[in-house]
Amino acid sequence: MAELKNNWERRWHPVLREWVIIAATTNERPWSGARVSQTEEIEPDHDPKCYLCPGVTRASGNENPMYTKPYAFTNDFASFSLNAPEAFRNEPFEKVEPVFGTCRVICFTPKHNTTLAEMSLTEIENVYDVWQEEYRTLAANPVIKNVLIFENKGKAIGVSNPHPHGQIYATGYVPKYLEREVESSVLYRKEIGSCLFCDMVKYEQEQNVRIVHENDHFIAFIPFFARFVYETYIIPRRHVARITELTSEELKSLAQMHKDMIVKFDNLFEMSFPNITMLHNAPTENTPENNNFHFHIEFYPPLRSPDKLKYLAGFESGGGNIINPVMPEEAAELLKKTSTVHYKLR
Repeated sequence: MAELKNNWERRWHPVLREWVIIAATTNERPWSGARVSQTEEIEPDHDPKCYLCPGVTRASGNENPMYTKPYAFTNDFASFSLNAPEAFRNEPFEKVEPVFGTCRVICFTPKHNTTLAEMSLTEIENVYDVWQEEYRTLAANPVIKNVLIFENKGKAIGVSNPHPHGQIYATGYVPKYLEREVESSVLYRKEIGSCLFCDMVKYEQEQNVRIVHENDHFIAFIPFFARFVYETYIIPRRHVARITELTSEELKSLAQMHKDMIVKFDNLFEMSFPNITMLHNAPTENTPENNNFHFHIEFYPPLRSPDKLKYLAGFESGGGNIINPVMPEEAAELLKKTSTVHYKLR
């Protein structure tokens, strides 16, 4: 990888149809900014002050049951509502329309002081069963056009509650990035005649320089056009548009792949690795364009090194092109060599 070290180049992101800047020298800059602490606070198994723990009364006055498996409920302070007021305005600088939807919270486990990476495979499989059922139920509502399943993990990205949990935003519209991904898939199909993500998997297998992990049903790699240092995709080998289309065997295989990847992240710097995990499903409407989409998972870990976050500052926020300070090939090689046995169990 030495020949790749000091590259300055733009790499085309075929899914979002935008350029990503690769500038492998910027990670070597002297750093006097904020640093991420690796000190992990000791938390109890059950925290009576935590709104997500079993038996606790939440701020809304609703009480959590004494759940023993993943528990899902509607967010008490949701960003969307199925009862949004029918407000419309169509002025040039004041366009307004209601935003319908709902927000669900998924408590992965009753245990307060753990993370998804430290949970057993069976426990993660239970989470996937809930995700699959939640998608199926929410998508059945004709008002809902998209179901976005995700996890925000770590104080470094602003998570206020350490209890292991994820969220689901089911909306009456398709969010911008998902809309762009669907459009890109349709354009690729028209121009090339095949699936964008299926071909991406084939290409990565042929190149074999960015693959991090794989099993019978899924492949994980850092894409050529990665925007973040350890940004990783998990893509099913079989073309499916939504998580609900995975067989029980595939769902177990995906749970194993997911566990392996987040353990690798933790092991990379021997810390609970902050991360944003997004499950990209096709929009809910049963159309040829949507069904052409390829379900996959994207991980956006914000760390560029053990104590440095990747900030989207002036050029990236105002200029619109993200700069990745590490060659994706180098990051993939490092992550590939990382163990799938959690460092706390060694």
